[in-house]
Amino acid sequence: MRLAVVGMGNMGHALAERLLGGGHEITVWNRTPHKADDLVAKGAREAATPSAAAAQAEATFTSLTDDDAVLAVVTGVDGVAAGLGDGIFVDASTVSPQATKELADAVAGRMLASPILGAPAAVSSGEAGYLIAGPRDLFDRLAPAYDVLAGEGRRRYLGDDATVATTFKLLSNYLLMSGIATLAEVVATAQAVGLADDVIREYFSQLPLVAPALRNRLDDIVAGSHGGWFSTTLGAKDVRLTEDLARLHGVQLPLAEAVRRRYEEAAARGWADADIAAVVELVRQGA
Repeated sequence: MRLAVVGMGNMGHALAERLLGGGHEITVWNRTPHKADDLVAKGAREAATPSAAAAQAEATFTSLTDDDAVLAVVTGVDGVAAGLGDGIFVDASTVSPQATKELADAVAGRMLASPILGAPAAVSSGEAGYLIAGPRDLFDRLAPAYDVLAGEGRRRYLGDDATVATTFKLLSNYLLMSGIATLAEVVATAQAVGLADDVIREYFSQLPLVAPALRNRLDDIVAGSHGGWFSTTLGAKDVRLTEDLARLHGVQLPLAEAVRRRYEEAAARGWADADIAAVVELVRQGA
């Protein structure tokens, strides 16, 4: 297929790389040029605008940081919507359901929400999961792309309403953020008691109460440099979106408020670009 990927951050770059490696023709765009020079060297094309990228593609994927970024790139001047034609728009970003609805309206319903469960490395290796919602015929048309991105067991079609995929992604990320914040407190307490790091790793890596996605960051929480891809800033954003979603439907989330504040404080104290595992440093500093 002829595909475009707009947004060359860690996740967008991994998407483009995976699709290119699967034999698809890939056009890329990023606000800052030359972030995909390695992909261009492998055969991808770089477009001058999101509109131009979409105009060359049967489907255009976006992977951007938040609601404002996606809406600007899709609905703005020379945005994806202007060049989409009869193509398909696929948003892989983590955004609010309200933003997803606005995006679907902007492209006259020719949209799939397709947020990703997993790290960029998992996207590159084909081990990431995909939550997919939107018109079924669009999903079926994109089968050759999803066959490259993930096996049958790693992609889940959730129906015609694109906001369902976005909602489940936010709830999933809230589980991750709250779990990491709790595991950070547990590990910091174990270290303060005097337990050896190797004993801590061994015990919690085998404990059923620690979910696999939390175990992936156990080493980093124990003694890491917090150099991962999912920043505390993004973590705080995702929890805030979950709070907003719940509040919109009359539900208050006092625990989510506390979790969000921890990531906001970590970002404010110098770990804004560090991985979410850096929230452990607040505990170590007594904050």
